[in-house]
Amino acid sequence: MSGTLVSQRIGQKSIRAIARLPSFLLLAHDYHDSTEYGCFSPPEATPEALSAEERSNRHENASLLLLANAYRRYGHLASNLDPLGIQKAEYVLLEVLEELSVDTYGLTEESKMYNIKGIIAPSKDLPSTASISTIVTALQRKYCNSISYEFEHVESPATRQWFARYIESMESEATTKRLERFHELLAKTEIFEQFLQKKLPSVKRYGLEGSESIVALMDQLIYEATQHGIFDIVTGLSHRGRMSILASLFEYPKDELIRKLRGGSEFSNESSFSGDMLVDLAKPATLSYPDVAGPVNVDVLWNACHLESGMPVGMGKSRTKDLNIAKAKQTQNHTIGDHVLPISLHGDSSFAGQGIVAESLGMSGLAHFTNGGTIHIVINNQVGYTTPASHTRTTRYASDIAKFADVPIIHVNGDYPEEMVGAARVAIAYRQKFRRDVVIDVWTFRKRGHNELDEPSFTQPAMYKQINARKSIPAAFEERLVSNGQLTKEKADLVKTQWLKSLNTAFAASDTCNPIDPMRPPGWGLLSAPGDYPTEDTTGVDMSTLRELGIKSVTPAEHMKVHPRIERFHIKPRLRKLHEGVGLDWATAEALAFGSLLVEGYNVRLSGQDVGRGTFSQRHAMFVCQDTEQVHVPLNHIVATKNSNQSLGKLEVVNSNLCEEAVVGFEYGVSAEDPFTLAIWEAQFGDFYNNSQTILDGYIASGEAKWGQQNGLVLLLPHGFDGGGPDHSSCRIERHLQLSNDPIDGQVRALPNIYMAYPTTPAQFFHLMRRQLKRNFRKPLIVAAPKTMLRLASATSSLSEMSPGTRFQPVLDDMTIRDPLSVKRIMIVSGKLYYDLAKAKSENPLGEHVAIVRVEELSPFPRQELYHVLARYANATDFVWVQEEPRNAGAYAFVAPRISNILPKHTTLRYVGRSEYAATCSGIDSQQTAEQTQLVCEAFDGLRGLVADLVIDNIAIRRGRQHQHQQKLDKPAAASVMSASVSHRWTSRPVYAAAQSSDH
Repeated sequence: MSGTLVSQRIGQKSIRAIARLPSFLLLAHDYHDSTEYGCFSPPEATPEALSAEERSNRHENASLLLLANAYRRYGHLASNLDPLGIQKAEYVLLEVLEELSVDTYGLTEESKMYNIKGIIAPSKDLPSTASISTIVTALQRKYCNSISYEFEHVESPATRQWFARYIESMESEATTKRLERFHELLAKTEIFEQFLQKKLPSVKRYGLEGSESIVALMDQLIYEATQHGIFDIVTGLSHRGRMSILASLFEYPKDELIRKLRGGSEFSNESSFSGDMLVDLAKPATLSYPDVAGPVNVDVLWNACHLESGMPVGMGKSRTKDLNIAKAKQTQNHTIGDHVLPISLHGDSSFAGQGIVAESLGMSGLAHFTNGGTIHIVINNQVGYTTPASHTRTTRYASDIAKFADVPIIHVNGDYPEEMVGAARVAIAYRQKFRRDVVIDVWTFRKRGHNELDEPSFTQPAMYKQINARKSIPAAFEERLVSNGQLTKEKADLVKTQWLKSLNTAFAASDTCNPIDPMRPPGWGLLSAPGDYPTEDTTGVDMSTLRELGIKSVTPAEHMKVHPRIERFHIKPRLRKLHEGVGLDWATAEALAFGSLLVEGYNVRLSGQDVGRGTFSQRHAMFVCQDTEQVHVPLNHIVATKNSNQSLGKLEVVNSNLCEEAVVGFEYGVSAEDPFTLAIWEAQFGDFYNNSQTILDGYIASGEAKWGQQNGLVLLLPHGFDGGGPDHSSCRIERHLQLSNDPIDGQVRALPNIYMAYPTTPAQFFHLMRRQLKRNFRKPLIVAAPKTMLRLASATSSLSEMSPGTRFQPVLDDMTIRDPLSVKRIMIVSGKLYYDLAKAKSENPLGEHVAIVRVEELSPFPRQELYHVLARYANATDFVWVQEEPRNAGAYAFVAPRISNILPKHTTLRYVGRSEYAATCSGIDSQQTAEQTQLVCEAFDGLRGLVADLVIDNIAIRRGRQHQHQQKLDKPAAASVMSASVSHRWTSRPVYAAAQSSDH
């Protein structure tokens, strides 16, 4: 009793202390908890209050409460989880046995009847008043069986209370129909694996033998989802068992599957897609259940082979799909996750070892990333390749990583498919109640090692003695069902016979079958398919509309107190420049691009670290009230015009958690699902994208080529050598261009897989953003985004550059050139270095003989546009690529062969820039400044000699003309003579001839 009074006094003191906290500390917990678009925090729950009778009973039977709590906390340690029986002795510790002993709590009176109200939830086997032996038996059945739970680590009291009550009161016996369904699935899985082992023994398929119960669990999860009105599933499969799950549960056409296993393509003979490995195979599926009205649509995700990389992709895809379904159905009082259930499969070692798992779990409950809760299934075969569990993690369970994210965990022995009913029922019920992630850790084994060509007993001899001596899980399950009278032997044999017959038929048909390509997802059918001929329109907008949008972009909410520096340096300057129509900076151009897309009905999702303010405090897409910390996104409060039938889009400003790989994967999922949302990820600095290279390589750059899965994701990667040091200067332009399949020879066969741009003006950036949604196709866009250019006075634009009829220009000519024939040197440059060169040119007395041409888009390389510009300068003899990046970095290696292909004969492209570097650049400011100065000076070296050559050429031209005049007097029909240096050097080149004919 005294302990209770102490705890009550501590609780009262804590409440009084919280009441005295400064208001700003309390507000910090509510930051972003607003009604702004996309803010979908999981619902908060409070524990159910105990009645006076229940509270009194807890005081009276405090020892029984301690015993019940011990089972809730430690019961899983005394459970039967390992189907091989190897780990059991390790987990049943003496301390645990003491915690679960009635003697520890003095509960030794067997004849005494205990009131369990407020302590343990009553169930069919446990009435409200029972003896201690009955109570212990019930607790052991719930917490120490072949299924157990971990939820006491969860911070929320409501969650812990709900779990205890739900588990203790739940009756999870499967119906005969469900058990027959499980048998069918497991039998098909086993027969399928045996069939392939016999027919294709040398094919690595990473089979499901030993883990067949996973199929029953997935089926039960989907079935349980339908009981809550969910008929759309997004699932990411692991390597382990993918073939079996696709064949038995998702009914992937068996002849097509076997064709792939035999080395054929998963796509039709007419398809140009390059395909993927067996373990990455996917195809949409439709399931039906006899007692469920309507089909269930299953979106099986394509995923790259890098372990767990598909986890955040599924999160982004499922969230977006759920929102789109809710919008289409006009769902009232929609809660995120109402329409779509995400299921993600993991290997035990990868779940514990891959950092992207922690990243994804960490953002799963965040307001702009939650999808209403993912069901994570860990296929725990207790070994990673050949490494034992004790060497793959420092924790007891493979699922322990989920605990940091407050995720409850259900452990279940894969030897008992019937237990999958309870596991699925608890998981779905919890997910629907709290809209958060939950993990189901299924203990299994691998019959044949990591793949079918491995000899697992080399490294796990004891484990494989156990495996080889036991019955298969499907066979043991079938025996139990037949023995219990829940299935007849004849019916069981019929299932297997029919399935084997269908496999033999499919194997014979696999030689000649032509797979049916999956239909394009909703929304994508309105756009050009991969390989189709694209069209592009101008992207300019009416100037009065732009002014209105610009004003709206800096209009705070009524009664909102804006920070005075934002008022002075952001709002007022923007309003002034909009009124004048000139001097518009990058942030203004971006706001105009976003606002104009919203007016046209598109959504924009801007994600990344600090994107609301902007890394360089330039954007301020959201205002934070200085008194209340409430957030206001001005562009979300545009008012539609009276005559407009177009619904307005929304801008979702997502200040993400501090990670890259999972967030980029999530945004890829958003973009792949919804082609009419401009999904953008902005890095704090371009270098930080390095952590997401797996997503870029395996999904963004190659997803369309491999799988036909298009995406229009935009990556904004701030780039520029301006004193940031080796890790804050480069977005690694060279790496992105290395991923581009733009052909060197210029023979354009199709659109390239990625677009990459390094724009130099706000207007160019405006058009890039709008073009991304206004064109009739989608491609990922990587932008080397500005840093110092954000506030560079010379790097501004006018409203007229964004007006109707304007568009993005892949190449910008030098508009300061008065006489093109006076140009001897052409500097070709991309990005912010242009402004350093332009300044040096303006200060050079021979600057009129230099043209600085900007390549704004690097992939696809703008051959025609650049050629037309270069062809203007007929006297140019010196062509130079200038870059601030080292020679082994930047765009040089990519552009050099492409530019050389369009240069005049007998000319070459020179390089001016930093020499090769191991690091991105120097971290010494003085050295970096000196290098920058030197390369700019080097770009203008030798100019005097070129101008002298031009003078000599001009003299030769004049003499030639005099000679021609004399010849005309003497011999009127004589041929004219012209200096070879002046005659046009491109006339014999096909591309020039085509350009000339098009000009006329």
